[in-house]
Amino acid sequence: MKAIIIAIHKDYIFNVERPLSLVKLYSVPLIVRMIYSLKSAGITDILILIGFEGKRILELIGDGRDIGMEIQYIEYSADADISPTIPDRFLKEDLLIVYDNVVFDVEFVRIVIETMGSSTFYLEGKPIGVYKLDRELLMNICMKYHCMYVRELLHYIEESSNLAIIDVSAYLVESIELKRKVTPICIKIIDKDSLKYAKKVIISRIQKGLHFTAYINKPLEDYIVYRIGDIPWITPNRITILANIAAFIVAILFLYWDLLPTSILAYIVGIVDGIDGKLARARGITTKLGYIEHSLDMLYEQLWYACFFIRLAQLGYGYPALILGLIVLALDGFVRHCYMQFRQTMGKALTSYTRFDRLFAKIDGRRNIYVLYMMAFTMFSTPIYAIHAIFIHSSLTALVYTIRAIQHMNAADEVEKVKSFLKFVGKP
Repeated sequence: MKAIIIAIHKDYIFNVERPLSLVKLYSVPLIVRMIYSLKSAGITDILILIGFEGKRILELIGDGRDIGMEIQYIEYSADADISPTIPDRFLKEDLLIVYDNVVFDVEFVRIVIETMGSSTFYLEGKPIGVYKLDRELLMNICMKYHCMYVRELLHYIEESSNLAIIDVSAYLVESIELKRKVTPICIKIIDKDSLKYAKKVIISRIQKGLHFTAYINKPLEDYIVYRIGDIPWITPNRITILANIAAFIVAILFLYWDLLPTSILAYIVGIVDGIDGKLARARGITTKLGYIEHSLDMLYEQLWYACFFIRLAQLGYGYPALILGLIVLALDGFVRHCYMQFRQTMGKALTSYTRFDRLFAKIDGRRNIYVLYMMAFTMFSTPIYAIHAIFIHSSLTALVYTIRAIQHMNAADEVEKVKSFLKFVGKP
């Protein structure tokens, strides 16, 4: 499939002398969001129709080679006497056509790709300015006009009653990244209110964590991302660096400062740590490099636990605190490895595999709840009980993860008939 982006309009939202497609949403121009979503869905050959101040789009995007795409431009004006023609290569396979005022994500593009036939897409009963024309229809239009003029194509998609109507508000798609089913994003931007609405919809979609503590932090994290998203120099990577520097300082404070204020600081750092990924998802561009943050999280979290246990030993709780702490570190490391190994092997997170797994993920053992144990028991001058609570919670989590991983992996072997091969080597 190939795509055409109709980026011919002036910015009528802010009444600024620039193309409409250069309006920014969380610091990212609309057209950049479109192109990234198209590329993520496998569409790399794009034609952009440019009009008002079109050279600014050309200067920003270029020919696409730097981003692994092939991008061609055609200048078009509805008032011109002669309409340009669309290159033949865009007429030999299915074609996605989108106007410059639409915000959409990769899940939406995949729905368009999977849709059979020629269609126009709606959201809650209203057209959004996205069309899919299949190869057969394109050939019929070409035969009628002997070639494909831009003006005739735009007239057809806007006036034709032969296109099937697909309302995407009825769709739910599985998001591997967010570990749940989501409604695809496709919003038509017509004024400042719809731009604000798009920002809020995106914010509502970027929650990744399933744990109940993630939803405690969610309002504050969402508010911060909403406020800083339009500040371009605040980037996810810079927030990651800030959070990790603060996290290692907290680890030192666990050894030398009061445990209660240090635990509170640790929880605050945990909130900051949740902002970088949300900001990246809000801007619609995520990188593989960003996933290294999970490894950095594990490093400083394990340091927190170790420093907390050492401090308790220094406060007179002795070897029992250290021994139990070492067991907790081993259990927490095992839980993380089990989770990652399952996702790598099965292609889906263990915490979202079935309804039971999703429910258990809301209460399983992890950093936020462990830090809450530290805060609560230190507040009542019984910090040693924090270790016991963490030990019990991490043990239960390790047990459930192990059982569920074995069950799911064994079931997958049964479905794929892999176990049947074991009889050839004398194993049950």
